[in-house]
Amino acid sequence: MESQALAPAFAQAFGQLYRELYRLAVRRIADGREQLSPETTALLVHLAQAGPLTLSEMAQHFDRALSTLSAKVAALESEGLLGRQRDGDDGRRALIWLSERGRQVLSEALEVLDRHRLARAAEHMNPEQRDQLIQGLQALVTALSTTEPPPESTP
Repeated sequence: MESQALAPAFAQAFGQLYRELYRLAVRRIADGREQLSPETTALLVHLAQAGPLTLSEMAQHFDRALSTLSAKVAALESEGLLGRQRDGDDGRRALIWLSERGRQVLSEALEVLDRHRLARAAEHMNPEQRDQLIQGLQALVTALSTTEPPPESTP
């Protein structure tokens, strides 16, 4: 019964700390040129999920003209984000796929928190504090996953 009475206070304190943590740990990109465009991000995410595709398949998936997509793929290929490989079943077909650099750039683009800043902050904590923090967050994630999801909100 006592824990139920403390739950709203916990939720409020956690909410305040979470907002402050997010403010301090969110990944910020100072130079817009370092950031992938929404179109490039969408293309890379789609390839990562769909797997290697031919240019024609990509044009169908994105409902784009082959010439437009060909220019975009060529540009991303020149940046080292995409690569082409011959289809093992049909040597006339080239499959387009994320390069190792493309996977790395996409992963970094999708990161919300600044891992380097968090790692530097962790250096100011002792191992026991780091372990307690991870265990506490894991307990919260577990508790959240066993509660009912919030009702769907309508726009």
